[in-house]
Amino acid sequence: MPKRTHSESAALPATPPTTEPAPKRPKSDTVVGPSPQIPSWTIFTKWTSSTISKTYPPLPPVLNPALETAALTHSGMRKNLSDPSYEQLEWIGDVYLELMASELISQTFPTLDPGRSSHYREMLVRNSTLGQFSVHYGLDKRANFPAEFGLGGRPNGTKASEKQRTKALGDIFEAYVGAIVRSDPENGMRRAAEWLKALWGPVLERQVREEESGTRVKDRDLNPKTQLEQMIGGSGVKIEYRDLPSGGKKDRDTNQELFFVGCFLNGWGETGLQLGYGNALGKKEAGQKAAVKAMENKKLIKKFADKKKALLAARAAQADKGS
Repeated sequence: MPKRTHSESAALPATPPTTEPAPKRPKSDTVVGPSPQIPSWTIFTKWTSSTISKTYPPLPPVLNPALETAALTHSGMRKNLSDPSYEQLEWIGDVYLELMASELISQTFPTLDPGRSSHYREMLVRNSTLGQFSVHYGLDKRANFPAEFGLGGRPNGTKASEKQRTKALGDIFEAYVGAIVRSDPENGMRRAAEWLKALWGPVLERQVREEESGTRVKDRDLNPKTQLEQMIGGSGVKIEYRDLPSGGKKDRDTNQELFFVGCFLNGWGETGLQLGYGNALGKKEAGQKAAVKAMENKKLIKKFADKKKALLAARAAQADKGS
């Protein structure tokens, strides 16, 4: 019997299901194509304190000279309107930096909550950090920017503020990262990731050491809310965590607005008694800090813990009498 062609087989009705599993396609039938250009996520490995270096790693080259020029050129300094400038590469590089920082933090701090993870990432990608890198590598001297930014270039411009200059330096760094990746489709992401890991290491060195030593309280271990519940919680006793007004207060490192959460007790003769409060970049961490603050008021917590102990002792005594 001649073999069916592919088109004839496709026209046949589906085979009724059987109790036997369908045979696996042999490896020889797999489609062989070109190697994928997207690097494996194994390019991101965690920081360790033993490998964090105090010296700056070498600046990776941009393999396409036109992209390197574009990354360092302000739109106002182009000879022709059709010439590329740093803006689009900065926009792309900003995304790469967020991605690489997120992956490195995730690898190094696997139990870190999202709020604190965002705090760490902001420490790495904020303009003040990136601007320092730009200055160290001399990107500010090579940049073709209007003179008002203090980077050389067009004379007689209006002087930019320090905040504007810091942002410009950060933008240049982001654009350079975008140019590294885009100029090298096969290995650009890997080269940038290895460079940034070495560059960022000292920024988070203290946090890395805390992670390794176990001094940072992990979310899944020693939960302060659970500890407080064990100390003073009981039947008819409720510990609540409520949002408090922030008053517009911001984190000094990231300039992001903080969340404020209060810890309140309903029980042991109290209604809505505030035991403590905490603030953080995320509500979850702010609640944990509120519980920690409550436990630091040892005299007050002992008062309710003693009431709980007395109640449990009375119930135990009653149970003994009834037995």
